[in-house]
Amino acid sequence: MKIAILSDIHEGLNRKKSGADILGLLKDWLAQQAPDVFIISGDMTAGPEKSLALLNQLKNELPKIKILFVHGNHDLYHDDASSAYDKLLEFPGNLGNGPVDLGKDWVVIGDGGWYDYTFGVDGFTEEQFSAGQFNDFTWPDKIHAHWQEEDIAVTRHYLAKVERWLVEHQDKNIILVSHFVPFAHFVQVKNEPSWDFFNAMMGSAGIGGLAEKYDVKKLVFGHIHTRYHEQYKGIDCICNPLGYFPHEWTSDSAQAEISSTIKVIEI
Repeated sequence: MKIAILSDIHEGLNRKKSGADILGLLKDWLAQQAPDVFIISGDMTAGPEKSLALLNQLKNELPKIKILFVHGNHDLYHDDASSAYDKLLEFPGNLGNGPVDLGKDWVVIGDGGWYDYTFGVDGFTEEQFSAGQFNDFTWPDKIHAHWQEEDIAVTRHYLAKVERWLVEHQDKNIILVSHFVPFAHFVQVKNEPSWDFFNAMMGSAGIGGLAEKYDVKKLVFGHIHTRYHEQYKGIDCICNPLGYFPHEWTSDSAQAEISSTIKVIEI
């Protein structure tokens, strides 16, 4: 079984900045390569309505490919993040609806997740991380994604939900999918406070803890816009973000960037 993996597509922003038909080029690649499964690990675009529309367009135009999705922070940009989360559950392949079996030996489990400051650098308080402000910059989630609870409580709910599914599927090989980063190993520390402060918003050590505890075979994530595929703590870790045009791309061509970025694995 062939599985294609991509995150952080940011369709709207990349389409506007590059002038390219990002979704059309992605659809063409998928039609040509014909993977059995396509996993999108968050940040399709900004806002639940637009993300849902793009996901449904892919599903309807590529009916032979099983499209699986977890939300990113940008997908939840809405006056009520809980409402945005529920809206995105209307997509049948949203892993927040429950695990998806891939044959008799494998299962995909996941949800978008959130962050709990476990990757925050020393010298700042929980209150400062919660405010999400350093000097004159405010973390965009604090402006555009509005939860009714604090970040730590939101993350705790995600972890509890995913752990229930992991417990129930110990008889299979597990692919765990999150948008947010699971291990500090993948978080870049520059010893620059204006950068390092916002590492608190990169993910949760709880995700990696669950992956270790329940012997996850493959761990897929995004959010950090840095590409990784390596074995870490005995887990095959895959982070394949498209990222932002132009400064995070290695090509001027959207078609070339999409083709070179998508990771294909076989199980």
